[in-house]
Amino acid sequence: MTHSLIRLDPDDLSGTLQRLVADLAPAPDTLDVLRRIIALFPHDGLLLFDETQADLYRQLALADKFTFDLDTDTLLIFSDDADTLIDALIEMAMYLSGFATMMGNDDAWVTEFAAGAWKPVKNRIKRQLDLPVSSKPRGVVGLPPAPDGTPLPDPYPFRTLVSVYDRGSFEQMVLLAARDEIAVYFPPEAHPKVLAAYVYMRRAMQEIAQGVDLYACQKFNERLIAALQRMDALFSPDTLPPAQWIAGVDGESRPGTPASLFGLFSEPPRPAPDDPFAAFIEQLFPDDEPGA
Repeated sequence: MTHSLIRLDPDDLSGTLQRLVADLAPAPDTLDVLRRIIALFPHDGLLLFDETQADLYRQLALADKFTFDLDTDTLLIFSDDADTLIDALIEMAMYLSGFATMMGNDDAWVTEFAAGAWKPVKNRIKRQLDLPVSSKPRGVVGLPPAPDGTPLPDPYPFRTLVSVYDRGSFEQMVLLAARDEIAVYFPPEAHPKVLAAYVYMRRAMQEIAQGVDLYACQKFNERLIAALQRMDALFSPDTLPPAQWIAGVDGESRPGTPASLFGLFSEPPRPAPDDPFAAFIEQLFPDDEPGA
């Protein structure tokens, strides 16, 4: 099976679960959780399982394995494992409840920033549902210094990425700030503006979501718009030069096309086969969880 289109109806939970079991076969011990999440939907929605993209998304360590079709209000998932399904359905509840203000924006960094602000809200909803929320980093970008302060050999020039403030480094900082499960170590050579972009973005995402639950989308959206205006004024991303040095990146950035080589976008990202940064990231994030 390559595609499964499933209607998710909060007014017909039994029928919805039957359709999920028939098409996705979720583990029996997750059915009650899925029922409680779908019951939060303000109205029905559609879920499409696209198995044809599963292999691609397994290779993208920093990408969520689901997204939204903004034209049809359909949740697209590329993996049917329990964690992906739970996270995707919670974000679908948020999407249908009015949190999608900036999704699909022409500027990719805006979409990434909004997605990062969603995550603390999603985690709050998970806690309200008595679901586990991990606080441990899933991986590391950059290398911590040796005990004597000497920089360790870097398997990829992360120092090069963060030593120059351009469109590429800015977009990577937005992406990394949006991943609270990723720890980032900045070398001494990091450009002050690059470091500031990461710190300010990460803090702003948390502040937007502070005290927000599923029923406070208006507060969330107002904070999000105000924060984006502040970030735009602080960092002027539209005026930044493209990242010329990253392999596979065109010299000119088109609206909605990231200068970075990985991220969450409406179209499934296609990694450049000869890009060293993509290879470096994949080494940091194996398929199996640490200690699994």
